[in-house]
Amino acid sequence: MNRNPLLTTAAAALLAIATQAQAVTINFETLAAGTVLSNQFAGLGVTFTPNAFSGTTPTPPTAQGWATNTDMTVVSSTGTDVGGLGTPLLVSGNILRSFDGWLGESGSPSFAAVFSTPVNTFSATFAGVTEFASTRLFVYNGATLLSTVAGADTGVAPAQFILSFAAPSITRVVITPGTFSDWVGVDNIVFQPVPEPAT
Repeated sequence: MNRNPLLTTAAAALLAIATQAQAVTINFETLAAGTVLSNQFAGLGVTFTPNAFSGTTPTPPTAQGWATNTDMTVVSSTGTDVGGLGTPLLVSGNILRSFDGWLGESGSPSFAAVFSTPVNTFSATFAGVTEFASTRLFVYNGATLLSTVAGADTGVAPAQFILSFAAPSITRVVITPGTFSDWVGVDNIVFQPVPEPAT
């Protein structure tokens, strides 16, 4: 049977588009201020867990050790429970991490975004950063650390910036939003699920 090569090519292109997953953006607007973040976005393919790193002499090192009570409270970026957000203006509405919660943390905070299926891109926006290199992403595929992405000095403090990473398969990202002495808010978590193979 003869097939029209243009139709075959067009059908293949449509099938490829259909199997690509849409990027997911989490900006915390669907959660009320005061909500503690955990599994509210499981339906979108991600759960969040506090205290991804532990110990008093952790790797990578932090002078205070890792917090056992990382704050995971959603707050309004225009409310009283945030620090100075800095510039340029990249966050708005609700953000993750309360100022009062940060004051009570027992060390440097860390939390993980764990994906139900692998993703191939991840980014997060940070605000209120004064200790740039301490704001980091630790990107994993299974137990393998693929990369560490750290903030760079913007010349302005406090600052807002985006950290991102791409790889063929990412199953977990650990976020360290600053040190024991630096309040940092998190917003606009974006990830792209790995497309399903075309049939």
